[in-house]
Amino acid sequence: MRSRWNLRGPGSGVFLTLAMLTLSQSVLAQQPDAAPAAASDDEEEEEGFEEKDSAAAAPEAAAAAGQVEPAQEPAQGPADPPVPAKEAVEADSELAVGVRILPGSGYPEPRIRGIVGGSLWLTMPGHQFPYQPKIAGQSGLQLALSGSVWTDTSYAKFESGTPETEKNQNRWANQTRGVLRATPVYSTEQGWFVQGNAEFVANGDQTVPTTGNMGLVDDLYVRFGKWDLFDITAGRFQGWEIYHYGMGLDQNTFERRGAETQRTKPPRIYGADFFWDRPDGGGGNYAAHVYPTDFLRFELLGQFGTRTGGNVYGVRGTGIFDLGFVKVKAGGEKGSSKAQEEGAKYETSWNGWGAAVQGVFNPYLEGGVSGAIGYVDSVNVQGLPDLPNSTTTKSFGGFINGHPPLGSLILGGGLHYTMRESLDVNQVATSPNFGKANQHKHTQWYVAAQYAFWDRLFFKLVAARASYDFEDVIQDPAHPFTNKMVSYRFRIMYNF
Repeated sequence: MRSRWNLRGPGSGVFLTLAMLTLSQSVLAQQPDAAPAAASDDEEEEEGFEEKDSAAAAPEAAAAAGQVEPAQEPAQGPADPPVPAKEAVEADSELAVGVRILPGSGYPEPRIRGIVGGSLWLTMPGHQFPYQPKIAGQSGLQLALSGSVWTDTSYAKFESGTPETEKNQNRWANQTRGVLRATPVYSTEQGWFVQGNAEFVANGDQTVPTTGNMGLVDDLYVRFGKWDLFDITAGRFQGWEIYHYGMGLDQNTFERRGAETQRTKPPRIYGADFFWDRPDGGGGNYAAHVYPTDFLRFELLGQFGTRTGGNVYGVRGTGIFDLGFVKVKAGGEKGSSKAQEEGAKYETSWNGWGAAVQGVFNPYLEGGVSGAIGYVDSVNVQGLPDLPNSTTTKSFGGFINGHPPLGSLILGGGLHYTMRESLDVNQVATSPNFGKANQHKHTQWYVAAQYAFWDRLFFKLVAARASYDFEDVIQDPAHPFTNKMVSYRFRIMYNF
C-alpha cells in the first residue's frame, strides 16, 4: 500500500503544463483574429517613418525644379492574380489548431444516458467519447481538454471474525485524484476522423498497489474511423461497461473493497471484466466499434501482450440495445496467459459472461440489475490442474437513484452479492462434506446522497456495509468465520 502522495513523474508535469495552457489559450484559440484598431491622432509613429517619406519625395522635388530628369520606373510584368479572401481563410484554417475545453456536445447522448447527475449520466459506456466532429467554419484540427479532480475523506471499521489471529481495525483515509484528458482530433466534413487521447493522472494516497502506470496515465490510445458509424481503437483503454454499481462502490474506496483485511481477501464483484480494464505490465487493447443505429452498438475487443508474467491474449464482445428509457447490455469474454519460458507448463485461462437491464424515468428515477459469472482455470508448473486457484465466481446486484424535487439532490442505494468457490473439494470419504468446495460469500450494500452545483461541482456522502462469510467444508473440523465492515465516505468532485 502507498502511504505517501505520489505527485512526481512525467504525468504530473504534463498535467500542470497542460493546465496552464488551458487557462492562457483555451478562449483565444476559439476566437477569430481581431481586426487591428484604428490609429488615434496621439499615437507615436514608427521610427524612421518621416525619413523614408522625405527620401522618397526628394527626387520628385528636384525634377520639378528642373535640376535632374525624373527617374523612369522599371517595366513590371503582369501582377499575380489576388487570392480570393474565402480561399485564403480556408487555407489558413487548415493550419490553425483550436484549443478549448470539451463542450457539452463532446458528451454524446443520442438516447438519454440517465437522470442528470446520476451514476448512469456520469458514465459514457458505448459512445464515441470524446465526440468531436468537424464544426462548420472552424479548423478540422482541434485539441480538447477535459477531466476531473476529486478528494475523498473516508472512515471504516473492520470487525474480525478471527480475533485470535487478526484484531479489529479502525481506519481513516484521505484520497485524491486528478485526471487531465488531452484529446487532439482531425475531422473532415464527410465525418472521417483520427483521434488521440491521453489521460494524465495526479494521485494522492489510494488503497491500491503501485504499478508501472499507476499515478502516470489512464487512457492512452489512437482511434480512427467515421463518426456515428464505426471506429478502430488501439492502445490503453477500458472496454464498455456491463455491470453497473450505482452511486456507491467507487473505484479505490473502502466500500468497493468491502470486508477486506490484510489477511483475508473476499471475492471482488465480477462484472464480465477479466479483459475490461486497462492492462498493466506490457499488455494493450485493440477494439472495433460499430454503430448501425443510434440505439444499437457493438464492441469487439482484443487484448494482447504480457500479464501476470505470461503472454496474454483475450477477446471480449459487448452489445448494447439502448432506447433511453430502457437499456439492455450483454457480453462475454475468453482468454488465457501462457508461460514465456520455453518448456514451462503453467497457464491461466479466463472466460465468462454477463448482462444488465437498466431503466431511466427521466428526470426522476433510474435503476437497474446486473449479473455475471466468470471461470478461472489454472495449471501449475508441473502441468497439473491447480484446483485451489481454479474458481467460479458469480455476482448479482442492483441499484436505484432518485431525484426528489429538492434542487439537484439525488438519493441512491445499491446491493451486490458475490460468491466464489474453487475446484478443490473435500476428499475425505467419511466426512459429511465429502465432495463439497469451500465457499466465499461477499455481500455489499450502500446508501448515498449527492448535491451538485452547475452540473460540475459534486458533494457526495456514502454509507456502506459489507459482510464476508467463509464457509469451510474442506477441513474437518471446519473453521468458518465472518468479517464485517462499516464505512462512511465524503467526496468532493469537480468535472470539467
